[in-house]
Amino acid sequence: MAIGDRKLLNPLKPLINQLPKGLQNRAFLAGLVFLTWMLFFDKASIWTQYRLTKTVNRLHSDRIFYQTKLKEVELQRLDMQNNSEKFARERYFMKANDEDVFIIEKK
Repeated sequence: MAIGDRKLLNPLKPLINQLPKGLQNRAFLAGLVFLTWMLFFDKASIWTQYRLTKTVNRLHSDRIFYQTKLKEVELQRLDMQNNSEKFARERYFMKANDEDVFIIEKK
């Protein structure tokens, strides 16, 4: 027997032959490995995309919330500038010398 006539023995050949014909194809296996890698382990995996989308939605809702709060605070600031005496009386219970202040708390 010459060196060129020798067959290489593959110990995994019986296991490979038990797989369905589609899974025995090397191109299919390479594509399957590539798809699995891209879906679960890559930097842009499905899980990462889900988390990023969730973060973007949360930031968008936070932006709307803070814009409304900013408008409210701006209105309070303008009201305070225009009615500083009213603001001082309501917030800090300030009074004139000849006045009495009664504080009524709601439960």
